[in-house]
This record gives sequence, C-alpha cells and structure tokens, in this order.
Amino acid sequence: MTQKRLSKDDWIAAGFRALAKGGHAALRAEAIARDLKTTKGSFYWHFKDISEFRNAMLGYWQAKATAGIINELQAFAPGRARLEALIDAASHTPALYGGAAVEPAIRDWARRDKAARQVLQTVDQQRLRFVAEELSQIGQTDPTVAHLFYAAHLGLEQLALTTQNSGKAERTRLLQLLADLSP
Repeated sequence: MTQKRLSKDDWIAAGFRALAKGGHAALRAEAIARDLKTTKGSFYWHFKDISEFRNAMLGYWQAKATAGIINELQAFAPGRARLEALIDAASHTPALYGGAAVEPAIRDWARRDKAARQVLQTVDQQRLRFVAEELSQIGQTDPTVAHLFYAAHLGLEQLALTTQNSGKAERTRLLQLLADLSP
C-alpha cells in the first residue's frame, strides 16, 4: 500500500492541529511528521526550516481566517445580515485545521513570537475595519461599538472552548445585541 504524497497544505493543516493541541511549542518538524506517519524529509521537501513553516502557517491563517471569511460574507446583504453570518462563522473552523482551538492558540503564540504578533495585529485591524464598515451600514459609527462587537465575537470562540456548552446561548445573546443595535 502506497501512502499518498503529502502536500504543503497537508503539512500546514497538521501544523494547525498540533498548534491547537499543544501550543506553539508543538510546531516541530519531527513531532508533526510522526503524527502524519511520515519522515522529516517530507517536511524539508516543502519547507526550508521550521521558521518558513511557521510563516506559511501564519500566512495561510491570515488569508483564510480574514480575507477568506470576508469574501464569503460578501454573499450576504451588507450590514446586519453579514454580521449575523459572521457570528455564525465563529464556531466553524474545520477540525482538519485544528477546530475552534486554533484562534486562541494563535493568540497565545502571538504573546511569545514577534512574527505571530505582527500577523495577529494585521488580522485584528482587518477584521475590526470590516466589523466597523458593516456596523456603519446599520447606523452604528462609534468605533467603540465595533471594538466591543469584535471582542464579543472572539469571546464566543473562547467560551465554546472553555465551557461545557456549545455557545448557542452566547451566540443568541450576541445576535440579540446586534438586533438592538439595528434601526
């Protein structure tokens, strides 16, 4: 039985699973290779070193978790409908990429790593800009409201990870807050 050749994306997905499970310290070629049941040689076929691998992961996350989601949300009407869809998307990180634990793990990684911190700051700015633009569509132009909405959105993910519930009650409350903000 021949094992399929691993792609760069396979390694990146495995990296996110390792990050979600063990934090940034788990981003080691040997450990990830073991989880993928392959050799480190496969890793070095795709990446010069662990630093390049980590940067590829951060770039992938920035593209998918920000630009990718914002592009998907363009299918919804501006304003409230897009923000409702964003709230719903808060709990839909595929398990292949570490699931809901990835975002908190990246935030923890950013506390210790300059490159991760820079990407996270860029992502937060892009997301806040998007939230502010969508809130302005419903007449909410106060930047504080955008910051609080974004913080609540991030909190949904954290609550789902750290409590025994699915976060449905919190999502419902955030949707109600959005309804209260709308004219």
